[in-house]
This record gives sequence, C-alpha cells and structure tokens, in this order.
Amino acid sequence: MSERPFMQLYVSDFVGDTLHLSTEQIGAYMLLLMAMWNAGGKLPDDDAKLARVVRLSVKKWRSIAPDLMVFLEKREGEIWHNRLTKELQKSAAKSERRAASGKQGGSAKALKNQEAGLANASVLLKHSPDTIKKEKEKSSHIQSKPVANPTQLEDRIRVHKDDPIFAEIAAMRGVPIQSMQVSERDGFWPFPITEVGLARQRLEARAGPEMLRAANDLGTGLERMN
Repeated sequence: MSERPFMQLYVSDFVGDTLHLSTEQIGAYMLLLMAMWNAGGKLPDDDAKLARVVRLSVKKWRSIAPDLMVFLEKREGEIWHNRLTKELQKSAAKSERRAASGKQGGSAKALKNQEAGLANASVLLKHSPDTIKKEKEKSSHIQSKPVANPTQLEDRIRVHKDDPIFAEIAAMRGVPIQSMQVSERDGFWPFPITEVGLARQRLEARAGPEMLRAANDLGTGLERMN
C-alpha cells in the first residue's frame, strides 16, 4: 500500500493545459502522473517501460510522446513533473508533522496512564485486606483500652453514671455501659474534657441542647476537677 493515499489534482489547471490533447493522450498523461506519484516523483526515461505504464505499444507511445513530454522534465535517464514533485514534498512534510504530533500525544497519554495506574495502586494498597485488618485491629485496641487512672491525667471532668453524657462516652468507646468504672461512693467517674465535649456535641446534634440541659438539671450534672 502506498504511503501517499491520494494525489492532489487541480482540475481547472489540468483541463486548461490539456485542451489540445486527444482523449488517448490525456489518458496516457494521467497514467504517467499517477505512476510518478506512486514511484516517489520520477520514472525512467525508457520508451519500453513508459509504454507499459500508459498501457500502449511502444510504437503508439512514441507517436504520442512528443505532445506529452512538453509537460515533463528530463535529465540523466529520468523524467519528472515539477508541480507533482512540489505536491509530493508538501505531502511528505504533512505526514512528518502528523507523525510527530501523534508521537507527542502518545507520550502524554502514556504518562497520564502511568500516573493513573500509580494512583490506583495506591488506593488498592490502602484498601487491601491486610491494611483493612490492621486498621480494624488498631481501632479495636483503642476502643477496648481500659479507663486510665484519674491521677495520671489532668483537665478531666467527673460525670455521673446516670448522665446521658456517660452513656454517650460508653457508646463512643464501643463498650457496654455496665463495664464503665464509677466511684462506689457517689457514682461519678472522671473523663477527659475533650471526650466529654465530643459526647455533648453528639447528644446535642441528636436531641438538642434544651433536652440535654434538662437531663443535667435532674441532678446528674458534671463536676470539673481542679
């Protein structure tokens, strides 16, 4: 298959230049041009070979050749057509530009696909069974961590076991409320201020601040530890 899929033909110029030719000569001239195009612009200056190109006998070719050769250039055993040569050069330059653009586009696409593949691999790694298992084990360890001794931490608030915040903290820790430690003397137990604040926010989001204050007014309350 030719690398040049079509040949540019300027119809008006062609018709104007060949008004004096016979139908047979016009056909032979067109076959010569097409053969030159496929051959890269030149044909051998050999009557036997040119006769085969135009599909005529050598005798017939020689009889019509003088009227056709005025359109062609001849030197060193080859013939060519100036305008056809220019069109070939334009076609070759256009093909080279398209090839360069395609190569650049292919490189950009390959880089984009590589980056997407790395991103997908990172996501898969984050969600691999081993990673998920480790995250669950870490979360379970945090939730099952025993209540720290109140003497070991500062800025804590004592919460009564009947206060809604006490139950919310147990829910946040993922442990039964019965397992939460309380003082046998008064039913209070100290919790970090941040944990109490988070429990309060969660309760207010569900029940509203008014209901939470009403529950505190029942006498459960909170006590700040100094």
